[in-house]
Amino acid sequence: MPLSMEPSQWAEMLASNTVAAMQSRLTSQQKKVSSEQGALTALKTALSEFRTALKGFGSSGEVVKNIAKANAEGYVNLKADATASKGLYEVQVLETAAAQQQSFDKMTDKSVADATGTMTISVDGKDIDIDMSDIKSMSELRDAINKHPNNPGVTASLMKVNGETRMLMGSQKTGVANGFSISVSDASSFKDAIDDSTSITEARDAEIAIGKLKITSTSNTFKDVIPGVEINVVQKTDPARPLIISVESDDSGTKEQAQKFVDAYNALKTKLDELTKSGSDKEGRGALAGDSGLRVLEQQMTSLLRKSVDGNKLSDFGIELDKEGKLGIDSEKFRDAVRDKPSSLDALFGGADGMIKQMDKGLDTFLSTSSGSIKTRQESLDRKNTLLTTKADQIQQRYDTSYARFLQQFTRAQNAMTQMEGTLSSFFDK
Repeated sequence: MPLSMEPSQWAEMLASNTVAAMQSRLTSQQKKVSSEQGALTALKTALSEFRTALKGFGSSGEVVKNIAKANAEGYVNLKADATASKGLYEVQVLETAAAQQQSFDKMTDKSVADATGTMTISVDGKDIDIDMSDIKSMSELRDAINKHPNNPGVTASLMKVNGETRMLMGSQKTGVANGFSISVSDASSFKDAIDDSTSITEARDAEIAIGKLKITSTSNTFKDVIPGVEINVVQKTDPARPLIISVESDDSGTKEQAQKFVDAYNALKTKLDELTKSGSDKEGRGALAGDSGLRVLEQQMTSLLRKSVDGNKLSDFGIELDKEGKLGIDSEKFRDAVRDKPSSLDALFGGADGMIKQMDKGLDTFLSTSSGSIKTRQESLDRKNTLLTTKADQIQQRYDTSYARFLQQFTRAQNAMTQMEGTLSSFFDK
C-alpha cells in the first residue's frame, strides 16, 4: 500500500470502480431519454407551426384572391373574397349611417337629485326603467344607465362645455332601428331637461344605389350586394359622379397565398427529414429515425398533395413535389391555370375534401391534447426520467456505502503500518 496515497483517495478510487459500469449505463440511458425529449419538443413545435399556417387560410381554406377597387378614393373601403363576381359596378353612396346622440343642456345635479319618478329608455322595443328616487347626481345617473344589466344599447357620458358639466347620451349602434327615446313619469325640472334636449346627431341608415337599385343598412357595411364583396361606405358621393367599382382577379395575392402553403410545408418537411434521417459516416442518426407514426404522416401528406378533386390536381396548377419531396411552383403555369379555373384551386385547398382540412385532421394524431402520440410519448419519457432519477440515487447510495467501507479499511491499514514502522525504528535506534 503506497504511503503517498491517503485512505480517502483509495476509498474514492475503489468506490468509483464499484459503480462505474452502472453509472455508464445510467448516463447512456439519460442521454437517450434527453435526446428523445428534445426531438419530441422539436417535432411538436414544427407540427404546431404548420397547423398555425393552415389555420391562416381561414375556415374555408381560401387560396384564390380577388380584388375590388373604386375609381375614386375616400368614398368606400372594399373587400373581396374568392367568390366575388368579376365585373364593373356603378355605385352611389346616398347616405352614411349614424348613431343618435342627444345633449341634455338643462340637466343639473340638482334637477337629478329632485327627480322622484321613473326614467324609461327604449331602443327598438326594449326598455329599461331607472328609479330616480335613489339617484342624486348626473354621475350617478350616468353609472345607473351604463351599468344596467339590461341596457338596450345606450351610453351616457359627461362632458365639460364652457366650464359646465353636460350630460350626453348616444346609441351604441348606428341606424334608425337603434335610435332611442326617453320618457319620465313625474313633472319636474328633470323631465323638462329630458324633453328639452338638443339633437347632436339623428339616427340614420346608410343607403347606396347600384344602378337603379337602392339598398339600406343600419351600419355602414353592405355585404354581398355585389356577390363576394363587402362595401364599407365612408362618405356620400356626388350624384353626378357615381363610383365605378371593378372586381377582378388578384394574381399576386393568389400566388402569395399558394407560396405561404408551399413555404410552410417545406419547413415542416425539412424538420421531419432532420429528425428521421437514417445517418451515415458524415452525419448522425436522427432521434426519431424509423418512427412508424411519422412515416405514416409523411405518406398521408404526400398522398394529399397528389390527390385529385373534381378531376383537378395541384400539378395542374404548377405546384409539384421535387425529388427531395419539397414543393415548388411553376409561376407561369400557376397563373394561367388560376385564371382558367380559380374555383378548382380553392376546392383543392379548402373544399370539404381539400388538403387543408385533411392535413389538419392528420395532425391530431400527434397534437391532440387528450390522445395525441406526442403527449403519450412525453408522459412515457417523464416516467422513464423518474425511474432514472431513482436509479441515480441508488447508485449514489451504493457509492457512499462503498466509500465509507473502503475508507474504514484503509484507515485501519494505514494505522497498522504506521505502528509497525514505529516498532521497527525502535529496534534500529538501539
